[in-house]
Amino acid sequence: MRVALAQLNSTVGDIDSNIKKILSASEKASKDRVSLLVTPELSLTGYPPEDLLLSIDFLKIVENKLMELGKNIGEKSPQMTVVIGHPSYNETDSLVYNSASIFKGGVCLGTYSKLELPNYAVFDERRYFSSNGSPLVFECDGVTFGINICEDVWFPRAPSLSRAAGAQALIVLNASPFHVGKCEERINIVRKNVTKQNLTTFFCNLVGGQDELVFDGNSFVLDNKGNLVSKALGFKEDLVVVDFNVNEPFSSVDQQSLEMDHDAQVFNALVLGTRDYVKKNKFKDVILGLSGGIDSAVTLGIAVEALGRDAVKAVFMKSQFTTEASVKDAKECAKNFGVSFFEEEIDEYIHLFEKRLGLSNGLDLTELSLENLQSRIRGVILMAISNSEKRLLLTTGNKSELAVGYCTLYGDMCGAFSVLKDVFKTQVYKLATVVNERYDNNLIPLNIMSKAPSAELRYDQRDEDSLPPYDVLDDVLARVIEKGQSLRQVVEAGHSKNIVVSIIGLLRQSEFKRRQSALGVRVSEHAFGRDWRYPVSNRFIC
Repeated sequence: MRVALAQLNSTVGDIDSNIKKILSASEKASKDRVSLLVTPELSLTGYPPEDLLLSIDFLKIVENKLMELGKNIGEKSPQMTVVIGHPSYNETDSLVYNSASIFKGGVCLGTYSKLELPNYAVFDERRYFSSNGSPLVFECDGVTFGINICEDVWFPRAPSLSRAAGAQALIVLNASPFHVGKCEERINIVRKNVTKQNLTTFFCNLVGGQDELVFDGNSFVLDNKGNLVSKALGFKEDLVVVDFNVNEPFSSVDQQSLEMDHDAQVFNALVLGTRDYVKKNKFKDVILGLSGGIDSAVTLGIAVEALGRDAVKAVFMKSQFTTEASVKDAKECAKNFGVSFFEEEIDEYIHLFEKRLGLSNGLDLTELSLENLQSRIRGVILMAISNSEKRLLLTTGNKSELAVGYCTLYGDMCGAFSVLKDVFKTQVYKLATVVNERYDNNLIPLNIMSKAPSAELRYDQRDEDSLPPYDVLDDVLARVIEKGQSLRQVVEAGHSKNIVVSIIGLLRQSEFKRRQSALGVRVSEHAFGRDWRYPVSNRFIC
């Protein structure tokens, strides 16, 4: 028999569009003489639907659309069995489940509902779903299949229940979000909890960006010995078709390395997350401030890769503190990428604000006020162009700056989507190398990559005038944010206690800024946003 995994990019709430994708996959699979087609977790609604699941009207529409879809596939491909992920609503007890239904010939053969509900990191499934997990097995071409959904296989209970119910192979529907190294982690978990049950595993994962989450796809098939039989593309829609005989080994297995380079993974995730956020929110074009620095140059490279050069506009806003090197670098960078480029001088705006505030309020603006004023004037200009040209504004700041508050509310934080929000400064340089290597040319000028970072809000300013060196800052931040290490542990790792106390203090004090920051792509195991829920009013520092 032939089994196909339809690795789809669903859009949350766009049920009709998601149905078209499932129908298209079923038509391709049917032409390939597939007996069993699997779609990802909640493929009908997209993942995560969040509070859409609190609407009974939404759930009833989903139920009606599901039955129409099953009937439609049955009419066109009556010989094919299809497994579709969807939410289900039980009116009797008013409970909602994360489910998967099996259809053949337009008839629903059964529905399985998820047992293990994740409620950590980016997951809030217990807010919406009830647990069931009663094992469900069905027969297709003489083979008995069990069904699990995502988190189910991260523990041994659900796979063992399927095995006990008579399953000879296990189908796993997934909406498993990306972070660096996640693909290999999934495969190792399946080997630990499913292969030990002597079950061949068909693991079908969602792909695409949904707000700050990115789903990387990388669906796979493991035989009952844990060998990798086949793997889908990463970060793209794909249809994986494999021939399967439960009584015979697969004709070939693939034991090659599963992971691309980590920096390339991050780049691909940022591109996919940016592209889908822009398009799923019905924008065609974007705008960003191009300063001549590394962050905006890398953001530009990602935007061009995601949307094409014609969709991207770069704006350079010069002040009296802008160096000639930055002018040259910004122009060269925009020219290399072939994007629309707009220049504006902001000194006139600064002087007008300073004069008017002084006259009307008697203010003598401090140096910090004047620095922030420059940043906010740039934000006003960018938003004016964004509104006038219907371009979504991309924010160019990074995780290091956002962590310690080295950014200006309503200034350089202004924007709808923060591409590098989960990327530390030291990693931004690595991404610049990825960009230049991918295009086989130094589209990001080498001078941008070698010069000292500066906000250029005063003469001869350097980031390290206000912050520790970025290699030190990022290592401390990574240990605290992503590894959850204590002050003592970070100091024991070789860092100065005074520096660590200062960094942690800045991290805690800057929470109010992060609460007002734009969404951004999550690429680490602990990103600001869904993963990070510290109180703003908080006196516990270390």
